[in-house]
Amino acid sequence: MKIKWIKYIAGLAALLLVICLFQSCCDTLFVASRDVYTSPQGTNTIIIEYDHVCRPYVYQKTWYGKREIWIYPRSGFMETVSFGVEWLSEDKFRMIYDDKDDELDEEYFITIPE
Repeated sequence: MKIKWIKYIAGLAALLLVICLFQSCCDTLFVASRDVYTSPQGTNTIIIEYDHVCRPYVYQKTWYGKREIWIYPRSGFMETVSFGVEWLSEDKFRMIYDDKDDELDEEYFITIPE
């Protein structure tokens, strides 16, 4: 009876390790870079992840992981870019991309849903 429980617990531990390994490998494969920003009073944290063509994806950090709140509406960039974040309030911020040649300047206002 004890051997069955030991095998059961070992199987669950192995499954948990495989899931963690898979999650970390997927993160490495699909995310090129990541920026984390916290609101002025510290109540909200957003994560901006860039894929390999520098499209930003905005997530809200939650106690169980992250929740997607915004996806870049256009195609990606040919060079490495980074969007700046300016907090307007605790649940609203502005994402800014300032091109060196001032040809492709972009600005997005994003509200974090409740």
